[in-house]
Amino acid sequence: MYSLFGILLSVVAIARAQEEDERPRDIARSFNQRLQDFAAEDFVFDFRSIPVESMGIGGLLQPVDLANFPVVAMGNSAQSRFTLDPCGINLPHVHPRATEFAFVFKGSSLRIAFVHENGGGIFVNDITNDTSTIFPEGLIHYQQNTGCDTIQFMSTLNNADPGVVTITTNFFKLPVEGLAGSMDITPELATEIRDGLPLNIVRANEAQGQCQRTCGI
Repeated sequence: MYSLFGILLSVVAIARAQEEDERPRDIARSFNQRLQDFAAEDFVFDFRSIPVESMGIGGLLQPVDLANFPVVAMGNSAQSRFTLDPCGINLPHVHPRATEFAFVFKGSSLRIAFVHENGGGIFVNDITNDTSTIFPEGLIHYQQNTGCDTIQFMSTLNNADPGVVTITTNFFKLPVEGLAGSMDITPELATEIRDGLPLNIVRANEAQGQCQRTCGI
């Protein structure tokens, strides 16, 4: 007669075998084998063919990633095209799995910044057409059009699944007590701030600086 312990071991072994059968086999395929999954036209992406993802009033965001361009997995990279209207701000955010390389191909004044780890500082630069910058993986950064013309830049990331965490949006998902304690305010005020957060991409308002007044917006 089989012991209960022996029966349990057999059940575990069967379960593990089934798990192994269900695992993706891509890791055992060569680059050339995986390449055969695509046709030549799969390697061409038309930005005019995809919808805009941003929901704010300050500009447009068009991401290219695994969801709409699966071939990026072959190069383990992703890309996004940004259009920032005058005074437009791409809210502070983090890419947890990628470094970002941004190239400005239209416009005169893009302010970019990123903060270091705890105990570090901040780097701020103003760049223009035909210049580029880099945002190291995992650091909070943002972009702002400080001019009165439209800015366009291309963002390339070194991961097909770079991820994005918009700081304000996700910070304010935490329990209200944690928010209030972090900012030394009442839970009621923390709730009020959370309920009034803008949607990305935003436009700087008059209280935030001279941009709107200068541009007559």
